[in-house]
Amino acid sequence: MQRKIATLSVLALVLSVLPAGASTFLAMSDDQLVAESTAVVQGTVVSVDSFWNASHTVIVTEVVVEVEKNVVGQAPSFVTLRTFGGTVGDYTVQAHGFPTFREGERSLLFLGAAKEGEALRVTGYQLGHYRIVTNSQGVDIAVPTLDENVRLLSADGRAVEMPRARPLAAFEASLQEKGRKLQQTEDLR
Repeated sequence: MQRKIATLSVLALVLSVLPAGASTFLAMSDDQLVAESTAVVQGTVVSVDSFWNASHTVIVTEVVVEVEKNVVGQAPSFVTLRTFGGTVGDYTVQAHGFPTFREGERSLLFLGAAKEGEALRVTGYQLGHYRIVTNSQGVDIAVPTLDENVRLLSADGRAVEMPRARPLAAFEASLQEKGRKLQQTEDLR
């Protein structure tokens, strides 16, 4: 009985320190992100359009990205992505953990499969979206977009370290190698 009370006390303590609006997502490794994506691309956001869904119950955002480089797999020159959240008039829906985009931003994106006629999605929500920034030495860096209201957990429920910024060229080379290994594995089947 004391163990149960101690467990409940620890759980209450953990819950008390979490932000009220926190969202929890299952962590995904780079290997998992590549395996669950149809392509990994580098591109620039050319348009961002938020609107109400057909039943007027939630705001969604549609984003058009000009693909400048296929890192893994193949994507067309322009891709349309859809995600939850956005602003329409005086209404804003902030969906913690879902990607947000700005026109003109450069991004590295893990693209998830879409049903025919539907927009693509970003694999792993914010886990599959990196902003590309250039540091003071002129080196492009891939910066994760996870917001402060997101927690990542492993499959067994333990907290997982958040992804870190990394040099874009090295990150892309690592992803390309993961893509090659995945393709070799699939070819053997």
